[in-house]
Amino acid sequence: MSRVAEILHVGTCEIGLDAEGFLIDSDQWFPEVAELVADRDGIELEADHWWLIEFVRAYHARYGNPPLMRVVVAAWRERHGEGSSRDLYRLFPDGPVRLACKYGGLPKPDWCI
Repeated sequence: MSRVAEILHVGTCEIGLDAEGFLIDSDQWFPEVAELVADRDGIELEADHWWLIEFVRAYHARYGNPPLMRVVVAAWRERHGEGSSRDLYRLFPDGPVRLACKYGGLPKPDWCI
């Protein structure tokens, strides 16, 4: 179980984060939390960022784990008619699925180092 390394204050809520900035309790997630955590990392969430966050959250809700990159790339191509993993890395340079999980209030993927 992750330990609380930091408390984030969002309105009247106290949100526990682990040492890497992931939420301790996914049930505490709401969009303003995503915006605040992303802002702390220097990322302003725009429409494509939100698409990726929502895609990863929906996939996780359905299958119990985040999607592999190839699944995300296929969905991206379906949405945009073209594209590659490079497009996703332009959104989140430190790992598209990993950061979509972080900003989406989900646990860090097991397969991430």
